[in-house]
Amino acid sequence: MATKIRKETLARFINANGYEIAKKQGKTAASEITGISRPTVYAILKKYPKQPKRITPQYIKEYEATEGAKLFLAKNRNRIKTWKKCYRLGLRCYLLLGKKDPLSWNIDDYRKLWMHEKFIDVVTQRVRDTVVFALRLWMKAMGKHDLLQLEDFATRGLKRPKSRKSWCLEDSNLKELIKATNNHYLLLIEEIGVKTGGRISSILGIRPLDCNFEKDLILMYESKVKDYRPRFLDQGCMSRVKRYIEDYQIAPDKQLFPSYSTVRKALKKVAKDADISQLASMRGATHIFKHTFVTQGAFHDLSMDSISEQTGTNPNTLRDFYVGVKERKLRHELLGEKLEVLPYHEWVKTFEPLWSQQYVNIPIQRKNRTGQHTKTENNQINKTRAINWTAIKRLTENPSTPKPLRDYWLSKLKTQDKN
Repeated sequence: MATKIRKETLARFINANGYEIAKKQGKTAASEITGISRPTVYAILKKYPKQPKRITPQYIKEYEATEGAKLFLAKNRNRIKTWKKCYRLGLRCYLLLGKKDPLSWNIDDYRKLWMHEKFIDVVTQRVRDTVVFALRLWMKAMGKHDLLQLEDFATRGLKRPKSRKSWCLEDSNLKELIKATNNHYLLLIEEIGVKTGGRISSILGIRPLDCNFEKDLILMYESKVKDYRPRFLDQGCMSRVKRYIEDYQIAPDKQLFPSYSTVRKALKKVAKDADISQLASMRGATHIFKHTFVTQGAFHDLSMDSISEQTGTNPNTLRDFYVGVKERKLRHELLGEKLEVLPYHEWVKTFEPLWSQQYVNIPIQRKNRTGQHTKTENNQINKTRAINWTAIKRLTENPSTPKPLRDYWLSKLKTQDKN
């Protein structure tokens, strides 16, 4: 008897990247990782050898069929740049109100949404300005112009202050976070992030080829400037990066770290374990490392030019968005509060024993073909594949080599002092 495939099961298999896992690790691994029985996985791959388009959940179809959603699209589609975000927020509101047609939302419904915990900013304890904009747009689209005049839905005082990014990891927070971290990739991401201020996208793009262990630098690609920037790190951090590459047998041209979603999920869990509630509930939690570098760097007398160079951020932008970085200095100068400031390089050294010990404490974890972790001894060192730099140099000298590929390898040659 043929196995019947339900739409919900197929959607779950697709959303869990079942096709990719089956292709790379096998059908048994796809079954174990997705939690779907092996006969069902075989039946899915037999009936749908190629991944079908993602199946639209029924509740989205119901939402799109409402008169309110249709009216919103008719009035706002392509009229404003953020119409898609507002439309998606309308879906969240639709579900929060028990699938009530947006056209029939009344003043009580809007009040409920305005003060709903899911839309409250953890820093300001007020409704997020993006939600304010979206809800007011929905009011206009639904013809509720009278509600826009009410004090309940006023925009006055709701826009986030520029100091919203001034919160960072204090010394005690950082120590607890390090102690709670239970995997090597997150430990290194935390350390590189705090010490360089690099964006998470830059950190996740690091490959062994980008690391120069003689000069203690890592070349990181900054998408905003579309160029590689050198990031200088201390010997302790670089030695751990080198050990990580050897421990996990990472090929020279492969990325060191997993995907953003994996890192974000792991960071949220570690923050919860470390009892750092603000980080655990923070949107864009991975960006906290850049905040911390900028804030701690400024406090520990690191010049704004150095901070700008390391983060790849315009100094004017840093002044605008990190206005709270010198609060403790101001309190010292204006209120006479005691202030003992270590130079930045000495402040970083105070955490070295913690980074080093925690790396040793965490066992090496590798995934086998079934997706299960296997453990090896921490002192085991493995050889990685070597790069033929002579061939790479010839590739860059060949006029037929595409410019993006030539520029990429020229940056690697420069990093490794092979040019």
